[in-house]
Amino acid sequence: MGVVFSVFSKEGDVKPLLRTACIYVLSLLVLGALYADQTGEIRGRVTDEQGEALPGVAITARSPKLQGTRTALSDHTGAFRLPLLPVGKYSLTFEITGFEKLTIIENEVQLGFTSTISIVLKVASMEEERTVTAENPLIDKTKGDNSYRLKGDDLAQIPTQGRTIEEVIAHTPGVTGVRVSTITGGANIAELGPETGLPSFRGEGEEGNNWLVDGLSQKGVLFNELSVIVNYDAWEEVEVISDGFSPAMGDALGGFVNIVTKSGGNEFHGELGILLRDANLRATRRDQLSAASLPLTSRYQLYGNFGGPILKDKLWFFASNNFHGTMDDTEEQSVGWLTIPAGHKVINTNNFFGKLTFTPWRNHTLSFGATFNDFLNQSGGTGLPETYSLGAHSNTSYRFNYRGILSQNTLLTAALGQYHDTLRAEPLETDLGPPGYFWFDISQYTNNFWGVFKRVSERTDLAFDLTHYLETRRWGSHEFGAGLFYYKNGHETTRSFTGQDFDLWPGNGFDNGVFLDWESPGKPFDLWEYGPQGGNNATRGWGFYFKDSVTVGRFSLMIGLRAETQTVFNDIGAKIWSWGLGDFLCPRASLAWDLNGDGKDVLKFSFGRLANPQTTFSLSGFNTQYDFTFRQYSWAGGAGPDEAQLRDPLNWEFIFEQSAGATPTELDPDLKPNKSTKYLLEYDRQVSANWVIKVRGVYSYSKNLTNLVAFYAPELEAKFKWVYTTFELKRRNYVALEAELRGKIADRFTLSASYTWSQAKGTNPGQFESSGWATGIGSGYETSFFGTRPDVPASEPDKALMDYLYAGLGGLGVGDEGWYGFLPYSVDHIAKLLATYQAPLGINVSVAIEYLSGYHWEKKGLSPAWSLYITFPEGRGGRTTPAHLYVDIAAEKEFTLRKGIRLSVGVNAYNLINSQRPVSYVKEDTELFGQVWARQLPRWVQFKAALRF
Repeated sequence: MGVVFSVFSKEGDVKPLLRTACIYVLSLLVLGALYADQTGEIRGRVTDEQGEALPGVAITARSPKLQGTRTALSDHTGAFRLPLLPVGKYSLTFEITGFEKLTIIENEVQLGFTSTISIVLKVASMEEERTVTAENPLIDKTKGDNSYRLKGDDLAQIPTQGRTIEEVIAHTPGVTGVRVSTITGGANIAELGPETGLPSFRGEGEEGNNWLVDGLSQKGVLFNELSVIVNYDAWEEVEVISDGFSPAMGDALGGFVNIVTKSGGNEFHGELGILLRDANLRATRRDQLSAASLPLTSRYQLYGNFGGPILKDKLWFFASNNFHGTMDDTEEQSVGWLTIPAGHKVINTNNFFGKLTFTPWRNHTLSFGATFNDFLNQSGGTGLPETYSLGAHSNTSYRFNYRGILSQNTLLTAALGQYHDTLRAEPLETDLGPPGYFWFDISQYTNNFWGVFKRVSERTDLAFDLTHYLETRRWGSHEFGAGLFYYKNGHETTRSFTGQDFDLWPGNGFDNGVFLDWESPGKPFDLWEYGPQGGNNATRGWGFYFKDSVTVGRFSLMIGLRAETQTVFNDIGAKIWSWGLGDFLCPRASLAWDLNGDGKDVLKFSFGRLANPQTTFSLSGFNTQYDFTFRQYSWAGGAGPDEAQLRDPLNWEFIFEQSAGATPTELDPDLKPNKSTKYLLEYDRQVSANWVIKVRGVYSYSKNLTNLVAFYAPELEAKFKWVYTTFELKRRNYVALEAELRGKIADRFTLSASYTWSQAKGTNPGQFESSGWATGIGSGYETSFFGTRPDVPASEPDKALMDYLYAGLGGLGVGDEGWYGFLPYSVDHIAKLLATYQAPLGINVSVAIEYLSGYHWEKKGLSPAWSLYITFPEGRGGRTTPAHLYVDIAAEKEFTLRKGIRLSVGVNAYNLINSQRPVSYVKEDTELFGQVWARQLPRWVQFKAALRF
């Protein structure tokens, strides 16, 4: 890459601006980046007491978070910038001959935040120095993004028990789907996930987000989930961007979660701690259908952190290790006609994080971070012993980062990272002979676990980012940004089913196991016969962005563009299709207007188009072998069959086959990637030195989303074919009005409160949607059962049968048939409060309150074609659960044992008021419809002790 030099013009004409723009266009060919902020910035202007600019002022920044010092000089306008500052508190010193030396302490640098300050230096008749405490700005008047931040100190105090990123994000205004998984309905379903969920931002669901650690994406290859877990104690700061408009942010339609990890320091420091949540500290759970056996759960964490210098101001290290233990005990209980014996299960996992930070030369910093998340072991199980299963999830990741200041006006950052993720599930005893059963009448599994599964996925990212500042008198202050990035990801899956001893049609190519559904005892419903399973797919692409952020007087305008490419490959490495830069073209713009010129009244308007690349989950239809092949049969025999009758092939009537031969998938040559468009209007008002009010309106929509659509094909046995296309009926839209209040009183009390009114509607949620709460079969993010009703001409003899079989599934020429409505994570009214109080006797008390007016849900009808409850006879989301209220509290006290050694003890309580109102109901149109599926998790108390040094 050619170095981009600083361009300066005393005349302030347009020539340097044009020169710089040309240089940046050329630099896009060789340099740039897409990756999230890892730092913050302080900028401002230095004047004398008459308001005249002071050029040549020497500014020095110092911080325990900074290796060495950072310096800058004010330019001819008095302006200065201190970019790429690690988050933390800084002292700034301003020096110039003839004026006092001024030091400002407690300048706070936040992740992705630009602090704008004004400095006035007094003439000094003799050498003198003045030190003052900074009044940190509460509004970033340079950006149109909407974000929420929690620093390391905040994270240590807020009431969290699992200490997960989801718990932290739950405090973000408007976010839903965290305390209750809207995929499992608030249950712990092995195939689908835990009781709690990942966040939904602006109606885009769990799979609409991008997760970034130290600037690089860590989202999953198949499901866009957070694939790599980094220890809670390793987080320096978390930035949650609900509405991101910078063109540097991409590969998501919803929110961006940005975690920056700790680096150590010039002083050694460490911590050893334990967290204990015993089963006896948990309130009794009220009855619900979601758990065949409601476990008495005990969880504990043993953690240790240590950091410090190897070479002061040059080389630092930080390491963190967390050991997690979970123990579940259940008593014998009954669900309908089924008796479930007592059980005992223990699972142990370990997570290690390590990081080195090195500054070999002034203004050039390198870092290397690695994470190892390991499943250690499992013993026992809960539920029916024959359904005991083992689920193991392990991953590793590494990240290289570089931050450099090439000149006063030119910055360069770069990053390289990779993660490797392995997930496997299997029967605990690994007996693949008997088939698994599912019972519609009690929503339970019996007889065996469903099978053996292993998935390995990998992602590699390379990114560069170039920033250049230019000051002109006529055309304002410019921040040019340009970037290039490259990514490659892929997965490989293997799967075998139980029921290997129940093959009724040996040698027919579907000899990989069997599964049976039952209406009730004595009434078989259908049989699934599985063929070859598994496969692999991969994608890769590159892209760029550029932007110009210009400040003229009270106005800050950002105009930018982002584009990328993607090529997807099948299981033998052949290209399926590719998208070019034009397919991902995403313009972005924002305007911030400082109404009074003091940074305390700011009006913001932002617009952006966002795009999400194709995951590998939906690509198996283009493989030489489908990832999931099966034949489905319906029971044609009588009631109460014996074993011989159940195994008689004549008692099973063939319904459907899914395979590459029977249901071929075609590709629409005009297929386009998924995109969304978002608008934000926000007013920020700083009402005092420490308090700010923000009011915003948000509107977004996603339309013409990718999906498999069925087209009538009478020449095929199935009478239809799949086409992967941009489906004009598949859509989502979101609207919200939101208000925030943030502030503090001295250093003793802090408060963050918000209220959101919102509506998230669509034909499909931005995440997996199971056919029933307990099943692992349903509609995916990019492909779904919606659109699988073919439009059969009236003259065709198959019309009556096809219309009956596929009624309620929607399709081209048919309409959405009730699929459009409130999405499962839509909540009309949300109020949140997070407060921390430094009480007398040195006790820190933190309280979190969350009110949700209720999640939308609906009755699900049975599809004759699929034997699954996937239709919407009453329309989507017409019902609402009761309102939910959560109150969490934490208290902690630190004792000094001797110099440099402190003991901290604490307690926190989740759901202090023990509200256990229903959060989901059985949706299937059966005798169980409307019964409580899951409730709010009960009150649980956790104790904490830590030794710090």
